Amino acid sequence: MSIISQFTAGPNRVEMLIDFLKTNKSKYTKKDLENIFSPQSGSVFKEVFKVVEMLNLLTIKEDLVLHNIENKKQNTLKIIKDAIFNIDYIKDDNFNLSLAWLLVQHPQEMISFQDNVGNRLVKDLSEQVSELELTNTANFQHFIYWCEYLGFVNKISISGETFISPDPTIAIKEELNINFKKNTTFTVKDFFIMLSKNLPILEYGYVREKITPMLRDGLFIPIDTLSYSTSLAILRLEQQHIVSLESKADADIIILQDGTNNQRISHIKYLGQ
Repeated sequence: MSIISQFTAGPNRVEMLIDFLKTNKSKYTKKDLENIFSPQSGSVFKEVFKVVEMLNLLTIKEDLVLHNIENKKQNTLKIIKDAIFNIDYIKDDNFNLSLAWLLVQHPQEMISFQDNVGNRLVKDLSEQVSELELTNTANFQHFIYWCEYLGFVNKISISGETFISPDPTIAIKEELNINFKKNTTFTVKDFFIMLSKNLPILEYGYVREKITPMLRDGLFIPIDTLSYSTSLAILRLEQQHIVSLESKADADIIILQDGTNNQRISHIKYLGQ
């Protein structure tokens, strides 16, 4: 079980509880917090509490609920993101596997927000995936709310219908801003190895490596090629002058897929923001 099936525990509510725990100096029991956050019904709070506990961001000592956050000054979105992608959490986590699956979908083959993607998931992955929880529309929509919050999808409205397109541009941009040194050049592989330490659903990351062998032939991506969504994210960052791309004759080449003329690159330079 993951955050996917905790319907009432949306990103904003989870963020609200974490903010409260890390900034409030008073001591509260779980019942106290339940009365504060959902005085009419404890059901909403129970799922929010469960998610924050799942992410190892709280602890209970002598019936008191305390935050389990080392750096209280850190942005709450960053705290949540680090917890979701923490290696100890992701080993058996359905959310991360589902996100890795979404990111290998072609961005131009948009998925309706009203879809039940369960059948598509079964078709795309060669192994049993019913435990991934994307078995109905409600689960899928809640999953997308979280993906959008974390910076991995675009929601596009066409003729009154909402469609989903995988796009990790925002997530990559935020990670570059926090952990990459300005004007540093990397081989493409080293660039993504560094990125995937905190975003393991991207290329060379723990979760992506886990799900890649499960993909059907039509979705399988060769080791020297970036997925469409990652490729387009890197090209967008180049257009925004956040990175520059190089192709050196004596270096290993990685292919960026853009749907028309694939681009061959060997190095990525982070220019800063």
